[in-house]
Amino acid sequence: LDDVHSHLTLAKGAAVASGAGASRPYGMTGATGESLTTAQTEIIVGEANVKVDKMFGAGDLTMGRQFYGELGDPMIYYGPRGNFGLTMTAIDVFRADWAGEHMKVTGIAGKTTDGTLIQDGAAASATDLRGLVASCMKHENVKPTVYLYNQVTHATGGAGTITGKNSNLYLLGAKANITIGGLTARVEVAKNFGEDRTTAGYSKNYKGSAFYGKAGYKLDVEGAAAVTPWVEFGLGTGDKDGTLPGDNRNEEFKAIVTSWHPGALYARFHNNSAIPMTSGIAVQSGNTTTSQGLSNRVIWGFGVKATPSAVKQLTAGLQYYRTAFHRVAPITINGVVNQTPSKAIGSEVDVTADWKHSENVTLKLTAGSFQPGKYFKDYRQGTSNDLLNPATLLAADVQIKF
Repeated sequence: LDDVHSHLTLAKGAAVASGAGASRPYGMTGATGESLTTAQTEIIVGEANVKVDKMFGAGDLTMGRQFYGELGDPMIYYGPRGNFGLTMTAIDVFRADWAGEHMKVTGIAGKTTDGTLIQDGAAASATDLRGLVASCMKHENVKPTVYLYNQVTHATGGAGTITGKNSNLYLLGAKANITIGGLTARVEVAKNFGEDRTTAGYSKNYKGSAFYGKAGYKLDVEGAAAVTPWVEFGLGTGDKDGTLPGDNRNEEFKAIVTSWHPGALYARFHNNSAIPMTSGIAVQSGNTTTSQGLSNRVIWGFGVKATPSAVKQLTAGLQYYRTAFHRVAPITINGVVNQTPSKAIGSEVDVTADWKHSENVTLKLTAGSFQPGKYFKDYRQGTSNDLLNPATLLAADVQIKF
């Protein structure tokens, strides 16, 4: 590429005295680095697949480890992420794609976790994933899609035992991308079905549901800027009563693997990050404070982006998000057990600036502040650590395509 020059430095943190293969990701100190043999054990293969075009004269078949979905999707995404630690997921799957004049159909069947299929008392369980996605491309302005996924968690108990039946999570949903003039929007609804047998000896029915919507409108102010105000809203149900054996419904919404984490801090330190932003809050009866998509959440936000006419490489933005539980379980407040806490997890304000150097290079600057909500205050009240402090972030990112 004419505008990209490569400079490659491979660095694996200096060895830590606590054991072979341990490393420091930051603040590399010490006189002895790791050998190449030790370093290569930390290098993983993200994708390894074979694609065959027009199998049987109809569709494309992709076989092997691969990425799947789109970054930011609330329901399913396997691939590299921009979170803290730059984590990455992939799926071992057979994927078939067929495209007609007005419709596209994708089917997948594969494995997300490799474990023991049948072994009485085994600790590891395998997880399979099957899916079917159909999209209509007939209309230029509205593109609807329907999908059905089935995630199977294989039981590790032997035949005839109470721990010997698989868990089956079904995710049925529909979404539509809408473009009319300067308006762009996305609307999506999803519903869970199936049996939850992840707790040994018990069976619950998946009953969760979710809604997601986002809309923006691009305004061209002649001689000044292109301005895009936007709003976003997401709701995923929580489980009002997670006790067993009395409750046979799991009402907490379950995505396959989400990558929707709104907000700069809330997104960068979500549940799949190297260090989640949990603030030391223990998980109690589903009260998980770290960002995990639409699972037991009510999230809304709004903002604006602007690109000045005089400096078209620059896009500046301002955004606000508020995050809360959909349902919250009782906790101990100020020494009193079984108290109902606030649902407010927190709010966030971010300022962003993107500089598009070229089609291949973008620089990004972010300044953000996350304010803990009253749930944190309720949880900390009466303890020796009852002060609430905001989390602040200054970040610089570089994105290069090649």
